[in-house]
Amino acid sequence: MVLESILNPKQAEDRPWEIFLVAFIYTLISVLFSVSIFPEQSSILSVAFLTIIFVPFFQKLFEIEEEKEDQAAERKMQGNLFARHQKLIYSFSAFFLGIIIAMSFLFIFYADAEPAFSLQTETLKSFSYITASTTENADFVRFLLNNTQVMVLMFVLSVAFGAGAVFILAWNASVIAVYVGLLIRSFIESGLSSPIAYLYGVPVGLGSIALHGIPEIVAYFIAGLAGGILSVGILREKAGSREFNKILFDSLVLLLAAEMLIVAAAYTEAVF
Repeated sequence: MVLESILNPKQAEDRPWEIFLVAFIYTLISVLFSVSIFPEQSSILSVAFLTIIFVPFFQKLFEIEEEKEDQAAERKMQGNLFARHQKLIYSFSAFFLGIIIAMSFLFIFYADAEPAFSLQTETLKSFSYITASTTENADFVRFLLNNTQVMVLMFVLSVAFGAGAVFILAWNASVIAVYVGLLIRSFIESGLSSPIAYLYGVPVGLGSIALHGIPEIVAYFIAGLAGGILSVGILREKAGSREFNKILFDSLVLLLAAEMLIVAAAYTEAVF
């Protein structure tokens, strides 16, 4: 893979800024290519392209994380479960932010890319309508069920396809990018220049959803990690072995931790 020649998976976990930069560049390429070739399908095709590009890279990262589980089972690695895998969470975060920044940039500064954000815009509009017509308790239940469903899907896709959950991450990042872009447009309409509105709107937009967004997105990262290392473990380890049992147990612990974050995020979103 060309990406792996640019971004070495073994070194990437220690250089999240490189993952951010590469995700930013490949997002620009994916969106521009999708718009120029298949404009009517570009909103989903650009996310698909990103998935195809990054799945092998994250699959390598999952293999590295699974090796850490083997070392932990053999007592060759110290530290708790979350400390062992925190670098992968940073890698996911850099990938996620790279997509958001690149897509929001195109949303504001490249009018021809508008078709690439049609589905995301419709998703935000439908979400706003539902939120306006429900009560606080109903919101909590709806957020909890919806986010849990996404989290489980992340886990299942990761187990079934290794890094298959990259598609869900890329899609959610694209929706957030459009949300940020719409906020920036409102600043432009109020009189700010486009560059100033962008520089101001990105942190404001991300900050406005950070309270519930951070635990929710981190939950997705953790679920993807849990499924990813379990997927590699199923392929590499013998069922019932000490290494496999360690991987299975840690995956379930990670999944439980992810669900606890989902509950906290749903409550925060519903109440605040």
